[in-house]
Amino acid sequence: MRGWPRSPLRRHALRTAAVGTVLVAAGLGAALTATGLLVSRLLVSAVDHGLRAPSGGLAGPAPPPRTEAVPPRDFDQPIFSWVVLAGGRCRAVGAAPTLPAGLCRLRGLTTASVAGVPFRLLGLRRPDGRRVVVGTSLGPQTSLMGDLVTAELVVGPLLLLLVFLGALAIGSRVGGPVERIRQRQLAFTADASHELRTPLTVIQAETNLALAGEDRRLRPALVRVSGEVGRMRRIVEDLLWLARFDSQPEPPTAVVLDLVTAARLGAERFSPVAAARSVTVEVDAPDRLLPVSVPVEWMDRLVGVLVDNACRHARSRVRVQVRAVPGRRVELAVSDDGEGVPEKDRARIFDRFHRATPHGEGAGLGLAIADSVVGATRGRWEVTTLASGGARFAVGWPIALGDDGAASDPARSRRVRSLAHRLRHRAPPPR
Repeated sequence: MRGWPRSPLRRHALRTAAVGTVLVAAGLGAALTATGLLVSRLLVSAVDHGLRAPSGGLAGPAPPPRTEAVPPRDFDQPIFSWVVLAGGRCRAVGAAPTLPAGLCRLRGLTTASVAGVPFRLLGLRRPDGRRVVVGTSLGPQTSLMGDLVTAELVVGPLLLLLVFLGALAIGSRVGGPVERIRQRQLAFTADASHELRTPLTVIQAETNLALAGEDRRLRPALVRVSGEVGRMRRIVEDLLWLARFDSQPEPPTAVVLDLVTAARLGAERFSPVAAARSVTVEVDAPDRLLPVSVPVEWMDRLVGVLVDNACRHARSRVRVQVRAVPGRRVELAVSDDGEGVPEKDRARIFDRFHRATPHGEGAGLGLAIADSVVGATRGRWEVTTLASGGARFAVGWPIALGDDGAASDPARSRRVRSLAHRLRHRAPPPR
C-alpha cells in the first residue's frame, strides 16, 4: 500500500485498529444481546396475551366438548387445552399432546417441555369452576430467535472486519504523512549533529594546541573555550545517538551476555572519571553468570550512563549491584550517596533535556538514552531514594538462559569473552 507507515507507526495503527475493533465488538455484543432479550420478551408476551384472551384461555362459558384443536392463533400455532380431572390428572382436549402430571396443578404462567417441545402454559379456572391448562408451542419463537442469532453471528464478524479494516486504512493514511515528517525531523537532527561534530572536533584540537604553547595570556580563555567545546561535543554525540536510535528500522542484534561482566567492566572504565571527582566505585556482584539478551552497544551505553550519572551526584561513593531477583529476572542497580531524586522530578527524570538540578555538566540526555535502551530491551525501571538520601536506579530484565546461570556452556563463555574484549577496549566519553 502506497504511503504505508514504517514499522513503529504500522504497529501503532494495528494496535489502534485492534483496540477500536474490540471496543466496537463490546458495544455491538451488548446491543445485540439486549436486542435478543427484548425480541424474546416481546414474542413471549405476545404468546401470553393469546393465552389470556377469552377465546384462547377458555375463560368464558364452558364450551362444548372439542375434538379438534382451537383455530390457529399467534404465529399460526394452535392453542391446546387440558381439563384437570379429580385426583390431579389431566385429559387432553382434541389434538393436544399428553401433559406431564406435574403440570396439571399449574397456576399461572410457566414455560415447560411437553412431548419434547418447549411450551408456554397457563393454568386457570373456568367460570363453571373447573380447572384447565391452556398452552401453545414456542417452536416458532425459538426458530425465529435462532434465525436472529444466526444473522447476528454472520453480520457481526463482517461488521467488525469492516471496522478493523476501516480503522487500519484511516490509521495508515494519517500515519503516512506523520511518519514522513518524523523521519525528516530525525534526519535533520542526525545531519545537524553530524555536521556540528566535525567543527567542534577541530575547535577542540586547535584549542588544545594553543594551550600547549608558551603564550600564557590566553590560557584562561582557552581553558574555558575547551571546556565548553567538550560539553557541546558531548551534547552533539548524545543527540546523534538518540537520532540514530529513533530512526533505525530494526535494533542491533541482541546477544546473550553476562550482566556481571558488563557491570564490572563498566565500573572499571569509569574509575578514572570517578577518581577525578573523588568518588569510589564499588561493584557488588555474584561469582556466577547472570545472562541477559541485550545488544552489546546498548548495554555498554546503559551502564556508562548510569555509572556516570551516579558519579556526577555522589558525594563519595557509587555502588554497582548485580543480582538475580524472583520471577526469573536479573537486575542491575546503580546507587549513590548524593541528594537523591526530588519527588517532584520523579516523573520527568527520563525526559530529554530535563535536569533535576541546575548544577553540574549534564544536558539532560543521559537518562533519556538509558530509558530508550531499557524500553527497547524489555527492561523495567525501579527508581527509588535510599534511606541515606541517595538515588538508586535499578533495571530488571528476564533471564536469558538456564535457571542457575552456570558457565559450563561453551557458546555462552565465548559470548562473555567477546563482550569483555569489546568493552575493555572502549574508553569512557571525554569529560
